[in-house]
Amino acid sequence: MDRQAEQKAALEKIRAGLATKVRILANRDGCPYCEAMEGVYEFDNVPELPHEGCSHPHGCRCFYAPVLDQFGP
Repeated sequence: MDRQAEQKAALEKIRAGLATKVRILANRDGCPYCEAMEGVYEFDNVPELPHEGCSHPHGCRCFYAPVLDQFGP
């Protein structure tokens, strides 16, 4: 499975769970573009990963993480 397919599957898993939003996290040594894209997004506005504007020698290594605003049932 390629990186884009992995990230798409991860986003769908987050969307299907209890998350209300999604966060993009960049690696510590991420490029300026990836660092600028780090943050919290509504599901309808989340950028696709891996970022095409990434300039890191190893490519985009950002990942999605769920934002859990609600606790309990």
